[in-house]
Amino acid sequence: MADEVATPRPFLDWYGIWPGHTGAGADELGVSQDPPTGELRLRVQPADITDPFIQPERDWESSMLMPFCVIREGDILRMWYKTAGEGGISCIAYAESADGFDWKRPALGLQEYGGNRSNNLLHPASHFDFHSIFVDPSAPPPERYKGISTVSEITVDGVLRDDVHEGDFFDDLVTGMVDQGRGNEEIAERLELWHPYVTGAVSGDGLSWKVCDAPLMHLGKAHLDTQNIAAYDAGKQEYAVYLRGRQDDRRAVIKTGGPDFGGWPPPRFVFMADTLDTIDDDVYDSCYCRYPGTDLHLMFPSFYHRGSASLDIHLATSRDGDLWSRPERRPIIGRDQGPRRYMAVYAKPNLVPLDDRKWGLMYCGTPVSHDIRRFPGCDRGAIMASFEHRWATWERDRLVALEAPGEARFTLNATAQIGTPCLGRELRLNYRTEPGGWIRVGLAQPQTPYALVRPQLSHDGFSLDEADPLIGDDLSGVVSWNGKRDLSAFRGRPVSVAIHMNRAKLYSVSL
Repeated sequence: MADEVATPRPFLDWYGIWPGHTGAGADELGVSQDPPTGELRLRVQPADITDPFIQPERDWESSMLMPFCVIREGDILRMWYKTAGEGGISCIAYAESADGFDWKRPALGLQEYGGNRSNNLLHPASHFDFHSIFVDPSAPPPERYKGISTVSEITVDGVLRDDVHEGDFFDDLVTGMVDQGRGNEEIAERLELWHPYVTGAVSGDGLSWKVCDAPLMHLGKAHLDTQNIAAYDAGKQEYAVYLRGRQDDRRAVIKTGGPDFGGWPPPRFVFMADTLDTIDDDVYDSCYCRYPGTDLHLMFPSFYHRGSASLDIHLATSRDGDLWSRPERRPIIGRDQGPRRYMAVYAKPNLVPLDDRKWGLMYCGTPVSHDIRRFPGCDRGAIMASFEHRWATWERDRLVALEAPGEARFTLNATAQIGTPCLGRELRLNYRTEPGGWIRVGLAQPQTPYALVRPQLSHDGFSLDEADPLIGDDLSGVVSWNGKRDLSAFRGRPVSVAIHMNRAKLYSVSL
């Protein structure tokens, strides 16, 4: 335990905050055991937006440059992206960076372009058109990297069409028939079979890829024309796969997976717009990823507002990858954040450290309406060229704040938010106070709903009354009591944390 480092536990939902417990006191009147008091609220923290972090620099990027995945490995950020030159042939490309802005395009010698192999291309997209890539710690070295894609076999008028992107093909079919005055029933009759399936590929280095012999799973009629994401859940020791789903023709997120890379069961719905959202909202994609350094799960889904044909990015959180909630119903990355107003923004996995203080999430934005591509005469090349790729950044562990606009008190129970047992070092808070604001912290014995209702029992020498106030802005501020900060006396013991704060934001706690 001496070598362990306390993991910061962020505030993403109400769980871990002791809700209080009602019982009967000595006079048989109802009493409440240590309930939260004052106004407390969870606030999504809007991202800071950088300038575009990558621009076309090579001939094979002149028509399209579309990052779809970034992974931090040690001191290096590894990024995979889709690209195309003037000839229109799409390829998968690879780049590396130490800071997320200065990208090196190594000469890999894997794919010929313009008569030579001195480029950073991996293979044509027709070989394998990735939706996402992830590291599989459970796999043997030759299969350490895995990726998924989707393919749709489309039969129209008895002719198999597996050579086109399903979304583009469907739009072309419907637009053309609408122009001819055809109705929905006739369109449905012509679209006789739409058979999508998920395919996989494996690699030992993330550069040379072997396509799996058989599809990973087949689906019924479905649109998979968005970024579908797979990952390995080490806690469950299984693969987790988040796909585009539809409920009553509304977009949503469905999930499948299992212990093997393939052979997955039919997916189930796990995340969709609900009655607290605007009535015309769809969940366009998932952008599933993990919260850095923890076992928590995140989504950065784009919400598609049908009435305005616009999209912005929200935050959803989960403790198991199945049950999802949102700390607040407002965008974490808006269309008007940054120097340019967009009509649509889409996040790309993963949330990664850019340096010791900043976390970044790739996202792309376009000033073009999502639905303009449905109109005759739409220039799809111009749409692709309109996308810009930026970092949305936050200071470490500051995606969500537990905010007290006035005085408030609450307790973090030892069995949940801060984990157990105490590592016996220091208690650290990631916090910010407003002018006149402060935070005081005390250590207490854990509460339990199965015990008699009793007042909070503070540990002598570590009570709220003895706490030194925390003021200012600190990513890892150390709590002290009359100057004392050493917690070695609590090593290996469950400890609850009582917090009294005023005009302050609290982002995470580590003990």
